[in-house]
Amino acid sequence: MVDDDTDLRLTVCEYLESLNLTVSSVRDGREAIAILKDPRYEFDIIFTDLMMPPGPNGLEVMKTAKQLHPLCYVVIMTGYSCLETALESIRRGAFDYVAKPFKLVELEILVDRIKEHLSLLDDNKRLSQRLAGLTDHLQTMNFRLEKIENSLSRIVANLMTESQTQQS
Repeated sequence: MVDDDTDLRLTVCEYLESLNLTVSSVRDGREAIAILKDPRYEFDIIFTDLMMPPGPNGLEVMKTAKQLHPLCYVVIMTGYSCLETALESIRRGAFDYVAKPFKLVELEILVDRIKEHLSLLDDNKRLSQRLAGLTDHLQTMNFRLEKIENSLSRIVANLMTESQTQQS
């Protein structure tokens, strides 16, 4: 959680922890980028304020997060809500955009959507691997069937040759 509003940051962190999430919190973009660069930490979801004077801002935090943790989901939060900012955030890779003030349940809904998305990606990966295994198995079966067909063709040809020889 990245936000320069201490009360909001602590409230959101407490709420996310009540959802059994492990939470880290920093007060500005500079601290966020420093912790993102620390290899001891891994992040799945990042909630970041858009505007945090003196900077870097939430879009810069998101850029660093996506570079260092490409599978993480970033949600941009801002009190300076406008359609252009929301579209720009999404275009640059944010999973979603939340206008302040928001209800904490909105964050829970976002977390649930992200978890569902992760679950679907895991299912997709598992099913793709299974399909690849079945495709390999099918190719092996086709190769064996081809060998059987060739053997049967030779047997039939030999039987026909023998039959013709016996009839002559």
